[in-house]
Amino acid sequence: MPPTRNAGLRGRLPKKPPEQRFNIQYLSAYLTSPLPAPVYPIDVTAGITDWEMLGNGPDPTCTSHPNGVGDCTFAGRQHYRMAKAAAAGKTEQWESSNALVAEYLHYDHGKDQGANIADLLLYWYKAGTILAFAPVDHTNPAEVDSAMTAFHGAYVGVNLSDDADSLFEQHQPWTTANGERPDPNDGHCIVKVAADGRHYDTWVTWGALQHSTRNWTRACLEEAWVIITQEDANATNLNIAALRADIDALHGTGG
Repeated sequence: MPPTRNAGLRGRLPKKPPEQRFNIQYLSAYLTSPLPAPVYPIDVTAGITDWEMLGNGPDPTCTSHPNGVGDCTFAGRQHYRMAKAAAAGKTEQWESSNALVAEYLHYDHGKDQGANIADLLLYWYKAGTILAFAPVDHTNPAEVDSAMTAFHGAYVGVNLSDDADSLFEQHQPWTTANGERPDPNDGHCIVKVAADGRHYDTWVTWGALQHSTRNWTRACLEEAWVIITQEDANATNLNIAALRADIDALHGTGG
């Protein structure tokens, strides 16, 4: 029998209207040479199987909030870091679920109302938590998968379909085959870590790996980003200075 797993909470606020979004270009504009086309199958999980709930749902390791909070954006950042570290063969000390939840609630002023991904990325950038970030054209599956390969994951926002919890708990892929549609009030932040290029994509969420059909991805994926380290910049011929200059010019606006 597959191990029991529990669906968690959400916590991604909607993208802002176009006129309020970041004045920043897609990742491809900052590359001195294009990323290689994806070669399937892609898998950047590096063999990790226990990704931890990190407070984003029922989590006995989180003694401050064992029933969970909507910190999927913060859990996603740590899941992304885990994939990057594993790819580089590094061992790191990760934030505990209590620490991550506390960080989220500090950002959210204790309201537990979730976070807008772009605003949060800029907040982390200004705090020195991350070196840089860039959006990826989420409507172009090959571009997302190339970025996932090069940056060891893609940090994304989706609108879940109504059966997402039950399918997750049944170890079944998220799908739109039965007419399921994304719910704009059900925003969630997850990390893309694998794709076979034909049938399924794979995400990290709620402490586990979850498959979706490619059609589900097309319907439910609303935004995609990469969080960039210096190692990433060096390996991908990224003009990090130009990217950071554009981020510095944002002056706290988000989208």
